[in-house]
Amino acid sequence: MTPEPVAADAVAALARRAASPSWFAAVGKALTEAERADAASYLGALGFAAVAIDGVADWPQAKALADAPDWDPAWWDEEERLRIGLLDAAAARHGRARLLEALSRATQGASDRAHGQAALATIRAGIADLALARAAAGAVTQACYLAALAAAAAAGAEHPFHAKFRLFESGRWPLGIVAGRFRLF
Repeated sequence: MTPEPVAADAVAALARRAASPSWFAAVGKALTEAERADAASYLGALGFAAVAIDGVADWPQAKALADAPDWDPAWWDEEERLRIGLLDAAAARHGRARLLEALSRATQGASDRAHGQAALATIRAGIADLALARAAAGAVTQACYLAALAAAAAAGAEHPFHAKFRLFESGRWPLGIVAGRFRLF
């Protein structure tokens, strides 16, 4: 069986979207109803619909939560399970090498832009923490990769990786489930 071309239109459209947001522009601000809806959609699709959603006030609190030892590994495990399933399905459809090349192209622009914007956001907040900026930018890159993978696998707009990407796209940083609550900066 000859592999299909990678879902080029869907992955390219996501790459274009990923090249333009003002990453981290909404961090610390009150959550909007649309952001709460995307967070609820993301959590529900992962099997965590009952988890409360909390906004995070500032970069120091985000750092403390990112470093917290009581994050929920079940949330991460579920994301990993979904990622592996999508990767297997998309690789079977398109061929692994072609798929990985398309995913790399899709995430590179987001990664470059996110690193600069994360560094600037932390500096503006008076935080001289390159590791925190790298972690924030890495989270953007991972979310872009996951959303591009979902696009390559032809997963619908309701897929949790698309909802997670929309949260980042709106200027947020989903920190994950920490101390039993979904923390959204």
